[in-house]
Amino acid sequence: MNNDQLLKKMSQDMEMRNFSHYTYDFYLRKTKEMIRYFNKPFEEVTIEELRDFLFIHLLQERKVADKTVNHYNSVIRFVEEVTLDKLINKKQLPMRKLKKKVFKVLTKEELSTFFNCVDNYKFKTIFMLVYGSGLRIGEVTNLHISDIDSKNMRIFVREGKGNKERYAVLPKKSLEMLRKYWKNYRPKVETDFVFLDECKKPINQYVIRTHFRKYRRIAKLDEKVTVHTLRHCFCTSLIENGATLLQAKQLMRSLQYKKYDALRSYCKFRFRSR
Repeated sequence: MNNDQLLKKMSQDMEMRNFSHYTYDFYLRKTKEMIRYFNKPFEEVTIEELRDFLFIHLLQERKVADKTVNHYNSVIRFVEEVTLDKLINKKQLPMRKLKKKVFKVLTKEELSTFFNCVDNYKFKTIFMLVYGSGLRIGEVTNLHISDIDSKNMRIFVREGKGNKERYAVLPKKSLEMLRKYWKNYRPKVETDFVFLDECKKPINQYVIRTHFRKYRRIAKLDEKVTVHTLRHCFCTSLIENGATLLQAKQLMRSLQYKKYDALRSYCKFRFRSR
């Protein structure tokens, strides 16, 4: 099997398993990267070469994070075991043991400073949705107009992590910003996506992260603060407003509407304008 055939079969294997488009794109992208690295049919790559790629090339030379190494390892295992139908000894390709980290959470003052520094209303609205509704960055880029339920003050999250769907809270402040954003930035092209780039295509994650880093520097925040940090801040706000750790976890993951509605009422979570 040559590499073109491998990529084609791999695509079919992922489609048969109904992988989310995030996982699908990630696996294909990393496989193509490894094909370029080995510069030969992937079928001919040995376990020793794969070990050297993971632990010498990635860890020692590129100095990537342990979590990133595990991501590549997951792709390798899928290609070897599923696409190439090989029996491999996983003990020779072990997953890195990850260190438990305490996530960075911004104080109310830091959040206020950050949002005050964001002078672009579109990106301010995006960041407010991540913080106010606990959305992941990929969920924001995939947000559709029809997903906004202002009557029930909720957002339908499609194709979330693990290809799961859920409902997220929609604070009053976020809804007001969305309406103002749509009034000022409404595209002239027919689309159901809420956020578009300058080419009138759905905005991508790289653009959002680039703007976040820009405003993070202006606000003089720690470089470890990312867009995802705002989601952690959302979780902290939930707990501060009366939710238990289990309830916050449920609300941030896949949740049916009846459970969501009861939990939202219990938590009495409302976004406070900054």
